[in-house]
Amino acid sequence: MQIEQPLTRNIQLRVGYLHAVSSSLVILDATGIDPVTNTGRMLLSGGGTGRYRQFDITAKVRRGEGRELFFSYVRSRTTGDLNDFAGYIGSFPQPIVRPNTLATSPTDLPNRFLAWGHLSFPHGFGLAPVLEYRNGFPYSQLNELQRYVGVPNSSRFPDFFSLDARVWRDFKVTSKRSIRLSVSSFNLTNHFNPEATHWNTSDPARGLFFGERHRRFTADFDVLF
Repeated sequence: MQIEQPLTRNIQLRVGYLHAVSSSLVILDATGIDPVTNTGRMLLSGGGTGRYRQFDITAKVRRGEGRELFFSYVRSRTTGDLNDFAGYIGSFPQPIVRPNTLATSPTDLPNRFLAWGHLSFPHGFGLAPVLEYRNGFPYSQLNELQRYVGVPNSSRFPDFFSLDARVWRDFKVTSKRSIRLSVSSFNLTNHFNPEATHWNTSDPARGLFFGERHRRFTADFDVLF
């Protein structure tokens, strides 16, 4: 469900709500495995479920020709069976099958704010900023036997923040062709955004986050027709 309404000549607002329910998902369950003898059997069934709810609000601000800014906030909730069979097939399957449980999904992001736009300036200059702030992804803590400790996916990575931007200038070559030289920046504030953590409770480095991507720049050019 979505409603879009202009507030003024330069501001347009869109509000939406999405509710998705999935059933009969294929899951792999290890409840038939004896944890002491490590013998038994795994059960492949079609009893998996998933649920996703999302509320979003987006504002578009237009300030003349070639100048547009967008602001978006998304509030969402994702739950489902953790032993989705897709996690055990493919190029990087999970090596350990744990008892299935219904919990917060690994992709759950309760709050996410985005701002982006396109700004044109005289003499062929342009700017495209992107700002993102969101909660960190959830993860599960495990013990030395690779079993869940506490509620699965009840811990989270630190909040993510990134300010990116692209600055360019167009140079006219012919009446129909131009060359665009640009410089792009990623994580301009050099915010700590880790991608991995030590989640094993027996690890001396438990709780340590790492694998962040520091501030970086790229330069490129495009031929415009």
